[in-house]
Amino acid sequence: MAEITGKDLIVKWAPTAGGTIDLSGDYRTLSYKPSIGMANATAGSDAFESYIATVKDTQVSLTAVSQSAGTATEDALIEGTFGTLTIQPEGTAAGKRKYTIPAYALGANFDWKYNDTVELKVDFQGSGTRTVGTN
Repeated sequence: MAEITGKDLIVKWAPTAGGTIDLSGDYRTLSYKPSIGMANATAGSDAFESYIATVKDTQVSLTAVSQSAGTATEDALIEGTFGTLTIQPEGTAAGKRKYTIPAYALGANFDWKYNDTVELKVDFQGSGTRTVGTN
């Protein structure tokens, strides 16, 4: 089986207010974290915990290099901004994985370091049905 690297990753953020921000060229790390809620169903004389799966959730974290005069990117990531996050780990080739996630941006965060590259960090909270498909 062939391994992949992150070099072909495409990440786009499309706020509902309009426009699409391409975060691909500047990203350093992207963490995609799907999860599911669990309700404890243990009762009576059960000797082990028992659970029922409830609702799914999605969280995404992005770290990128901040660009000079990058106000459009920062403005598109203001906390509470709703939009669609699209992640294509192997680029846009047909048949490759594609995630489409309705989400809220939780705000652009920055690490300003003396004599070093400034990093932008943003978390996205999924809100609605994510689509896991292909290009």
